Amino acid sequence: MGAQKRLVLHVARGPDAGARMVVEHLKTVGRSREANLVLSDPNVSRTHFQVAATARGARVVVCPGAAPVVVGDRPVEHADLALGDAIVVGNTVLVLSEHEVPEGEGQPGGQQGVTTIQTLMSGVAADVRGLAAVFALNGALSEASDEDAVLKALSAWAEQYADCERVELREHDDANLDEASPARRGGRPVLESEDDGGHVSVTVPVAGARLGAITFVTKVPRSRMSDSLRRLFVVAGAVFASSLGQLKAVAAAENDRESLRSLAIGRSRVFLGTSPAAKEVGTVLPRLATSNVNVLLLGETGVGKSFVARLIHESGPRAKEPLRVINCAAIPETLLESELFGHERGAFSGAVASREGALQAAGHGTVLLDEIGEMPLAGQAKLLRVLEERRFERLGSNRSVPLYARVLAATNRDLGEMVAAGRFRQDLFFRISVVVLRVPALRERDGDLVVLAEQILADLAPSVGRRVDGFSREAVDVIRRYPWPGNVRELRNAIEHAACLGEERLIQPTDLPASVRGASMPEQGDDPTVVRLPASLEWLEQRAIEAALRAADGNRTRAAALLGIKPAVLYYKLRQGSSSG
Repeated sequence: MGAQKRLVLHVARGPDAGARMVVEHLKTVGRSREANLVLSDPNVSRTHFQVAATARGARVVVCPGAAPVVVGDRPVEHADLALGDAIVVGNTVLVLSEHEVPEGEGQPGGQQGVTTIQTLMSGVAADVRGLAAVFALNGALSEASDEDAVLKALSAWAEQYADCERVELREHDDANLDEASPARRGGRPVLESEDDGGHVSVTVPVAGARLGAITFVTKVPRSRMSDSLRRLFVVAGAVFASSLGQLKAVAAAENDRESLRSLAIGRSRVFLGTSPAAKEVGTVLPRLATSNVNVLLLGETGVGKSFVARLIHESGPRAKEPLRVINCAAIPETLLESELFGHERGAFSGAVASREGALQAAGHGTVLLDEIGEMPLAGQAKLLRVLEERRFERLGSNRSVPLYARVLAATNRDLGEMVAAGRFRQDLFFRISVVVLRVPALRERDGDLVVLAEQILADLAPSVGRRVDGFSREAVDVIRRYPWPGNVRELRNAIEHAACLGEERLIQPTDLPASVRGASMPEQGDDPTVVRLPASLEWLEQRAIEAALRAADGNRTRAAALLGIKPAVLYYKLRQGSSSG
């Protein structure tokens, strides 16, 4: 909707601060409900003065029987106003100014009256009829199970109890409205517009909800519009927003539980470890948490990239907002857009209800795009546009939704090689990798292994159904000797296995999985060419691959050449090792 400069008389100080009225043809200001600008100041007459636009500004004329208004430090019965001039009436100060106003406001069939929630609710509370209607609305909304059902219940109620044709919802883009502002304290404007048939539509702002306002399109002419009906719309909007908020909160709690389950490498709020590699990550994390830059997390499978994303989210200003995780490798290509952007009812086969995507459900929180290297090229193009424009559309909708969430990405793939091979968009790679943080593998964190094992056991102990006090010395030796190709995830799985199946208060070597017991590395000082049995062939193979990768500085093609195998075979072995962890 376009906007243009209009002459506006707005309340700068007083009980109705923030209310405004477009000044064109002759309009009335006073306490009467029939006034074009309704004031709640008790020192203002029911119809106090009239104002109309002139070539140089506006002219004010005091109504018969009303007290003079003050213009330019003196009381007057009438006066010419220029831009910036103030009118004092009672305890209210109004100022004439120019503002951008949406098209239709102030035009015939457009905006006809402005008041505020504070003004409406300062009078008599809802009457008995309105109270009964609110009870009916509350009962109808309590039976709704999703957003579509809530809107249907509100629309049916409005038709039955408030003589409405329909109800329209509008989301706002004002993400940073101060909770302590007059708008949040009840001074937000309640707008009334009149269609060509003389029927009034009432737009009620909704505080505390993601949608900005609800418009009740009524069949009621202006002559029948009463304060009781206006108050009923205000209360109905608040009840509706509360019900919708509760549904969203339940859905968010379910999503949060799933997200935390997928990120449950530990409950620690720091990146544990005293190794140089761990300290480097721990130093960078607080800086990333307080910024809004796009971060790309790199590292092998199981090193804790998702856990690092969780630390970034929980250590910054977005901690109280949702954290959403999208595993790009686990979602079919046909459903990935719906998971990210959401969809409208009927957008595709099986879309029986509208649904928010992760980008919208995260609100002002964080979205982690895990395994982003597996995202198809078509999805990459759409994600790039969203990150650049900070807006997106649900599937089946042409309405733009603002993106407020911070987006993090993680992968175990070499995106540089994928860009060179044409499997990943270079422009998206640059967009998501403003900062690149590599999460070290467990073998690179000398001295951290026991600390991590103890923390993981402390996290798991309350859920295993028995008392577990720690590890025996022999179990610690086994844990230290095993190479942990699956990194922290494999370590967590092994400790959970031991805590669940063990019988003593201390974890014993026999409680650990057989693959860990049978593949312990030689003690320090042993001949590295001698293999201690029992040792699995799989473990020996993984040790050879790790050694080749270290010698080739991580280049998989050169590592394959050192091993005398084709790169495709090496890739297969690596995937096989990751999935077994």
